Amino acid sequence: MDFALDATAEAVADVANDVFGRLQPVWSDKFTDLPGFDQVAWSALQDAGVMSLALPASLGGDDVGPGALLPLLRRMGRAAAVTPALGTIAAQLVLQRATGDVAAFWQERLVDGWGAVAVDGFVTVDDGRLSGSAAGALHADGAAVLLIATPNAVYAIDPAADGVTLTRTFSSSGWSEYAVGLDGAQADALDVPASALLDAGRLVLAGYADGLVSGATRLTADHVSQRTQFGKPIALFQAVGQQLADIYVIGRSMNLATTAAAWRLGQGLDAGVDIAIATYWLAAEIPATLRTMTHLHGGVGVDITYPLHRYFSIAKDLARMVGGSAVTLDNLADALAQPVAARDVASTDTTQLIDLTDDQRALKAQVREYFADLISADDAETMLVQRHGPTYRKVIAQLGRDGWLGVGWSKEFGGKGFGDIEQQIFTNEAVRADVPLPSVTLQTVGPTLQVYGTEEQKRKFLPAILAGDVHFAIGYTEPEAGTDLASLTTTAVFDGDHYVVNGQKIFTTGGHDADYIWLAVRTDAQAPKHKGISILIVDTKDPGFSWTPIITADGAHHVNATYYTDVRVPVGMRVGEEGDGWKLITTQLNHERVMLGPAGRIEGLARRTAEWAKRAGVSAHVDVRRTLARIDAYARINELLNWQVASTGDTISMADAAATKVFATERIQLIGRLIDDLLAQFGDYADPQTGELARWLDAQEKRNVVITFGGGVNEVMRDMIATAGLGLPRAKR
Repeated sequence: MDFALDATAEAVADVANDVFGRLQPVWSDKFTDLPGFDQVAWSALQDAGVMSLALPASLGGDDVGPGALLPLLRRMGRAAAVTPALGTIAAQLVLQRATGDVAAFWQERLVDGWGAVAVDGFVTVDDGRLSGSAAGALHADGAAVLLIATPNAVYAIDPAADGVTLTRTFSSSGWSEYAVGLDGAQADALDVPASALLDAGRLVLAGYADGLVSGATRLTADHVSQRTQFGKPIALFQAVGQQLADIYVIGRSMNLATTAAAWRLGQGLDAGVDIAIATYWLAAEIPATLRTMTHLHGGVGVDITYPLHRYFSIAKDLARMVGGSAVTLDNLADALAQPVAARDVASTDTTQLIDLTDDQRALKAQVREYFADLISADDAETMLVQRHGPTYRKVIAQLGRDGWLGVGWSKEFGGKGFGDIEQQIFTNEAVRADVPLPSVTLQTVGPTLQVYGTEEQKRKFLPAILAGDVHFAIGYTEPEAGTDLASLTTTAVFDGDHYVVNGQKIFTTGGHDADYIWLAVRTDAQAPKHKGISILIVDTKDPGFSWTPIITADGAHHVNATYYTDVRVPVGMRVGEEGDGWKLITTQLNHERVMLGPAGRIEGLARRTAEWAKRAGVSAHVDVRRTLARIDAYARINELLNWQVASTGDTISMADAAATKVFATERIQLIGRLIDDLLAQFGDYADPQTGELARWLDAQEKRNVVITFGGGVNEVMRDMIATAGLGLPRAKR
């Protein structure tokens, strides 16, 4: 998996940055006069040669594909540049796929001219003549070619030809947009399907929108960092940073959706689903995001001499041009319903790769089949309310016997040596099938012991963990400390060859059934609060250890208050050096946050809901189709966020890891409400299968309430995004 730009795309990005770095837009321009766009910017793009990149070498171009053109589209969006480049690039991408003299003729017209496309309308064909109407043709007046989609084909036409009427229509930004009337207009058929124009046109708009939100985000982050109120930058007001963090999450999601769509289209793969997701995200999220950024600017945001109003207006235009959120969901539902032809991507491909390799796909199929039969219906019913205990231990022991524990551990320690993507696949499939994993033991205890543990600790614990014979619980959170882990007060006093531990922890997941507690304690009360912490391994058989249950809203017992009264811990059960506990805690938490947002959790909800809708006979209803499409969009974006973070390896971005956690945990809660609405509208609760789904969903929703504060409170995640991802100043604590 590799999301990095290839050399061609990097070169395009450099040229585009140079072009727009020298331009000085007139932000008050509403483009009322023809040609209805920024002629200075258009001339600069032509002079730099970037508008011929997608043309064949015989016409002075480089025949570059959508992936390499994406940086150009994004840079234009970042600058909110209004030029005919969008229609031109879309037309060039379609003509790349066409063959013969007809395609060559129209490509030659684009050497010095610009193109326009119209994908929204109803057009009929009679002996090569077009009749009907289409809308949304940007800068069609004066274009060298206009491409029009009919139900089954794409036609090229001169917009100045007889039988063509262009009517300029309203746009929020003022850019020149036209309705096209056709009355027996002569046109040339291209040997490409209508989907070629639909895909290219929508991808171009989405790529530009990706850059648009990026540019507006940078503008807003700079503004709030420099604007002072009450003697400090307004970025230091937590509400401001939190809102900008949400904007960052939307922007990252849009970026990954367009990257995946462009990559698939460039590889000749079916890109319909990813393009539909990108346009849905454009319509559903980007205008609202621009409204938030305008709000954060205050009055300056609506001043026509300041750039933001153009970003806001173009976002409205783009959302309308792709059809709005409802239509884009319909498009996505249609794309999801289409059979996708299988085509492998070579695992030896060293360029950008945004897909699973052959081996990774085989692993996904293998573990999906394995998890499907791992847990009986009776055991699943038991674990709805008894998350830890004999049944849970039986499942984990089976995983151990089958060799599926510690898949991410190196082979040196008995694991399978899976990479980060393979670990994502494994975790996604487990949560999709609602199979519990001993995440604390596998992702915190095991990896930390491998790096910081003594040889004795490694021999004692690592083989037993892989066998599923030993279980740990984490003892971090305290009643008065909460998220502020460094303020913990549980003490460990050195006494001979032992530590004597006293204190209390709360919300200790699985503490009542654990063999050991991975306990954070204060070993030096005089040191700064981050410096005096150590990690001890506490044997729960010690007489000074006790617990009381905390029954949660889902009716299950899985968390506890745990108490430590003169618990004696051998010095040999300290992990790492004394006082190094904070390093051990924070090093592992960044990796855990990725696993707190696996896309499989959304996929599991989607699968069960789709199966119910089919059995209930309501799967074709428009509300059901749109809701399921929306959930699938969330799942795919979640997957891309997972992949992007996992593919970075040890250079994990703190902001992107936090963004993944925020997106996944909050969208899963929203999905619960969406499914509740479907059940309220279409469900018969007297039907046993509907009742079973409702009961299971109720438990999941109550369980998922926890994940926005478990593993790092989302508000803290947003603080990390704001400072690490957007460069906002850090507030003093």
